[in-house]
Amino acid sequence: MVIINSFRHPESNIRYEQRNVRAILDKKDLGLGTLFISESTLGWQQKDDIGFSIGYQDISLHAISKDTNVYPRECLYIIIDSHIHMPGDSSPQNIESSEDSDVESEPDLSELLLVPEENAATIPAIYEALKVCQELNPDPNDIDDEEDDNLYVDAEDEMDEGDYEVRERGGGDAVRHDACEALSKQFPDIIKALNHNASDPTEKSATKSKARGLVQKPNKFETAILAKLWTFILA
Repeated sequence: MVIINSFRHPESNIRYEQRNVRAILDKKDLGLGTLFISESTLGWQQKDDIGFSIGYQDISLHAISKDTNVYPRECLYIIIDSHIHMPGDSSPQNIESSEDSDVESEPDLSELLLVPEENAATIPAIYEALKVCQELNPDPNDIDDEEDDNLYVDAEDEMDEGDYEVRERGGGDAVRHDACEALSKQFPDIIKALNHNASDPTEKSATKSKARGLVQKPNKFETAILAKLWTFILA
């Protein structure tokens, strides 16, 4: 993508302005000009309308660089998502045709260096002003991604309790826990079955206990069997 660019004076509130700032665009020194950091655009003006205005949504990165391979002095390093074609450069038609013939010949981005000529100590202030203004202009794609992520959160919040059941199971063993739970529920029936087979001398006693809804206490042998069963399950 190619942006035909020229300077437009900011219409929004200007957060930072500084004269004698050198602009280097794609390793081409554009000279000294006035830097304007407004709430909607980053602008640089050399004279008249010569310069550029960039929306914050086109800026993918800005940082303070002390790397001498980037520039001999400390500067502000900016990556722009689109290639900027300045007035006076080769015609955009030629650029477009060259892109058609060799897509990889020119990257679809631009590198911009901003270097205060007189006072390098202002670089942190430039950085902070850019940071604040960029936060005022979030990328719509980032907002869409956040909304998509929130869909999952909202779905979980609106989910009925009956949709999913989460249970903590003792010992971390689901099978063992289910067996213990089943045994606890069926314990009275097990006792009844043992009582039915117990050596009770009179049928009358068993009938009487059944009529009262009572469960007879198991004998020592039956208790030992139950203890072994519990030990096996809980092991």
